[in-house]
Amino acid sequence: MSVIIDHTCITCNACIEVCPVNAISDDSNNPLGNPYYYVHPEKCVECVGIHEDPQCAAICPSIGCITWDMPFTKEFNDHYVNGAAYKLGEKNGALRSPEFKQRKYREDIPLSLRGVGHPVQEEPEDDKAANG
Repeated sequence: MSVIIDHTCITCNACIEVCPVNAISDDSNNPLGNPYYYVHPEKCVECVGIHEDPQCAAICPSIGCITWDMPFTKEFNDHYVNGAAYKLGEKNGALRSPEFKQRKYREDIPLSLRGVGHPVQEEPEDDKAANG
């Protein structure tokens, strides 16, 4: 996966429309039952090889709503299998975990910015000065 949508999501539908791999479910189909959108980690590729940046975050009007998560790789299998923030799909009775199939991720994003809720899209410096 490598991106996650948090509770500040305003369910505007923008991210669903631009996701090139259909990895996002709306609030009515959130597998965890949360009232906001959900990124299916077993589908998300952070737009690697498709766009320069994750398109969900680029279009999201709720800056900071979409944050980096750990890469969907075998190294982080336990993170996804045991994490309460995920409901992985199944295929032919097998859990679609990173051990089943790894996903592409942005290798230029250091692990120190992943898994800690660091925003993919940050408020521009000019806006921070005007609002702060």
